[in-house]
Amino acid sequence: PELNCDEKSEEERCCRYPLVVDFVELTWDWIIAPKTYSAYYCAGECPNVYNLQNAHSYFVERANPRGHAGRCCTGSEMSPISMIYFIDEKSIMFGVVPDMVTIKCECS
Repeated sequence: PELNCDEKSEEERCCRYPLVVDFVELTWDWIIAPKTYSAYYCAGECPNVYNLQNAHSYFVERANPRGHAGRCCTGSEMSPISMIYFIDEKSIMFGVVPDMVTIKCECS
């Protein structure tokens, strides 16, 4: 199951949490727009067979090669954002930057 949590959530399993990236706060003044965006992030535990990203993850955990540390909660589906930014002092560019927003979290 996909889980979307907030900072008050008591969920301990792999979950997607809100995260607002503020380019002004980061002092990335070369970015014109957006000034902020919702990036989200993944965090939480990955107990046995919970929210497996793929069969490979399951079998690696079972085989435990070289003391494999186990699965971790990670972004499994990402989406782009559109940005307007300076490429030099006089030139402005519009671009689509891939993999900037976490859409889904899974254990891998």
